[in-house]
Amino acid sequence: MPAKTTEQLFATHSQYLEVSASQQEDFRIALNEVMPRIYKMGYWREMLVEHTQDASAGYVSLPPDTDSIVSANIDNSAVPTRSMWHDYKLFGTNDEDATILSSFIDDGYSPVYRDLDTANQYTIILATLKEPFTALPSSGTVTIRYRQHDDATQNPVSLITPETVLKGSTYSEMSYTMVGADAVYSASSGHMVHADIDISEVTSISWVETEEDHPFIVKAKYTGEAGRATETTDTTKDLLLADINTNNGVSRYRRYRIGGTNSDSTAHMLLKRRWVDVDSASDLVHMPSNAILKHALLGKLSEDNADAQRAMYHWGVVKELLEADMDSYRGAAKPLYILRLMG
Repeated sequence: MPAKTTEQLFATHSQYLEVSASQQEDFRIALNEVMPRIYKMGYWREMLVEHTQDASAGYVSLPPDTDSIVSANIDNSAVPTRSMWHDYKLFGTNDEDATILSSFIDDGYSPVYRDLDTANQYTIILATLKEPFTALPSSGTVTIRYRQHDDATQNPVSLITPETVLKGSTYSEMSYTMVGADAVYSASSGHMVHADIDISEVTSISWVETEEDHPFIVKAKYTGEAGRATETTDTTKDLLLADINTNNGVSRYRRYRIGGTNSDSTAHMLLKRRWVDVDSASDLVHMPSNAILKHALLGKLSEDNADAQRAMYHWGVVKELLEADMDSYRGAAKPLYILRLMG
């Protein structure tokens, strides 16, 4: 079954909701309740997706709609994946550790897709991903917490490593409320959301009440080497920080550390999808079959009515249908033990 929008699924499955909660918004709320449970019930055919990414930084950040690495290659060589807690004991926990890693190691979550280069300084910009690429969303507020470079001698042009400190003991914060088209906005450069050009680290990005169906990105625009008072540009050094396509949220990207990479390294990965809450009519839902969603919604309805026995039945059917879907997807590539049973 191809991916469908929430609007398409509402047309075929809205009758499985309570009569008093049968609007599209109610249906999306129901999807956000049942789909995370389905996503954790196995590796069915729509659950997996391939992704290729630059790995020169010694880590990869998974796209926001994926959860974990199932299998991966680095420069066309297979590399195993390992859990975080076990391998921290084996390989160390910080950048100073010189041990060569032999696998992808789960490093938890990061607030940004790409870390800022500590040798450079940046400013923060927003850029639309919606054609005709001339305006940001017409509503919504983006809040960014960050740290800045500072020079203890108060002479930023002469900044050197021993003199570098952070402004403030914790962080600074900027908030930008979007109003759509802006006189200084351009699709190529984006829209600057703050005047600081010496940002060294972004600690969090959050957004609320953004315009429906208007994706945008948060970028770190390179402004020169750390400590320079005059701004220089180099678009090749600009960094993607967050890719946003929901009304409300906080950016978090799962990280995996990798060893033995160089400036040309590339990772090709088979990833497991992650459920991202739907909040608009055009959001896509990846689902093996209509019957699975039907029984999941009926299971939720039974739970809401305190009918535990019927709820267990429907969720049991969901599991059986997912297993049947996985088996049918193998085609002629049947496991050896099944072939032996078939004689």
